[in-house]
Amino acid sequence: MNTPTVTMAAPIRNRAWILPSYLQHILDIDYPKAKMELLFVVNDSEDISLDILNSFKKENKHTYKNIRIDVYNRNAPEDKRDLNVRNNYIYDHLSKLRNYIMSKVKTDHLMFIDTDILIQPDIINNLLKSDKDIISGLIWNGYIASADKPYLYPNIMKITERGMYKHIVNSYVKNAPSLPSPTLMEVDLTGAVILLSRKVYKSVKYGFHPQGEDAYFCKMAQDKGFELFCDLSVFSNHIMSPEYLREFLNETKNNTLSTHP
Repeated sequence: MNTPTVTMAAPIRNRAWILPSYLQHILDIDYPKAKMELLFVVNDSEDISLDILNSFKKENKHTYKNIRIDVYNRNAPEDKRDLNVRNNYIYDHLSKLRNYIMSKVKTDHLMFIDTDILIQPDIINNLLKSDKDIISGLIWNGYIASADKPYLYPNIMKITERGMYKHIVNSYVKNAPSLPSPTLMEVDLTGAVILLSRKVYKSVKYGFHPQGEDAYFCKMAQDKGFELFCDLSVFSNHIMSPEYLREFLNETKNNTLSTHP
């Protein structure tokens, strides 16, 4: 059986605070690197994100099938989670960046992984097992809005009778980090950590939607007859701030020490 080729991609802006960890987690993926391409689109970045990426490429360019770093500046305001800015600028801006990425990819699959997400080594193998055209892993987005219950805001949603998307929250979502086996759920909206087949990323586009560019993409995908799934057992850590990154790294270090005396 042929091993599918996969492009892992992300738009990147002012991510120097997390890029070393993000790239290390990509480097740790348990998948043949000769079958992997990396595509990063640096946009309107004012920190050393581009330098970090170039150093990573220099050190690993012979390991992967290809590493591509593009600069695509659009003079968009920075996303600081302000709803007005997001509606007027960010969702359209991110749509153009993601459409740009899809136009450059030629592999069997494209996997978007947002740059504030730290993935597990088996993520590609686990998502490919589902044999779905659109399949995401699960993250929690509620670390800022609901620090004690971040699972209340996962990256999976269902559309309501009123045409709005609502987060899906159940026991599987709440216990996702400890789920022992694949747990597929059909959804109406997902993103952030998502694997797309070639026929999807070559026929579906991102665009503006008041609930984000992923909503536009997912609606278009459904209109074209594609089904959307999330494997709730494929859980990744959403690192929403430098403070949370420090906590995560300290916790990871302590857990490693406790299990390896």
